[in-house]
Amino acid sequence: MKNILIAINNDFLRETYLEVFKAAGFKAIETKSGKEAFAKSQSEKIDLILADIGLAEIGGIELLQKINESGKKISIIILGQYEDKSVRKKALDLEAKDFIASSDVSPSELVRKVKIALGEQKSYRLPVDMNSKEIRSLAADLGYNSDFKCQKCGAFLEMNMIRDLSSGARHFLISFVYPNNCQ
Repeated sequence: MKNILIAINNDFLRETYLEVFKAAGFKAIETKSGKEAFAKSQSEKIDLILADIGLAEIGGIELLQKINESGKKISIIILGQYEDKSVRKKALDLEAKDFIASSDVSPSELVRKVKIALGEQKSYRLPVDMNSKEIRSLAADLGYNSDFKCQKCGAFLEMNMIRDLSSGARHFLISFVYPNNCQ
């Protein structure tokens, strides 16, 4: 059983995630204080922290920095209320496992992302053969540019596959992404 620390300022969201993660088989503990989250990260065995950027006393980004400086190897996912590219970049530069806008994910999807971050659920990133007529048609229908390259970094589109354990061992959720999260 993996230990997860849910460090979220919003009482409703924190308590919801606490119940969802317990139901998913995690040992989940909670706090709304960044200072307390740091203390628990140093004194208890924590496998992953969900850290809100708006934590009291020490925000999620500062918590990530302090844990990195302490030398502890704990996976951290930073949560924000909405997508913020500058906060995402800062979190990923500081080696957060992910930055997630809580308004963009359901609790079950958050559990899936945590399982992937902990290596408990498989995910695959595959290069896509853009010469395939079907792939070109699908990518165009999804609104990707015609050359399938990221305009910032020049990387080609990839297919991201995540095993959907809730539907069975041979079911996957598939999305097309740019590999460097530029767009």
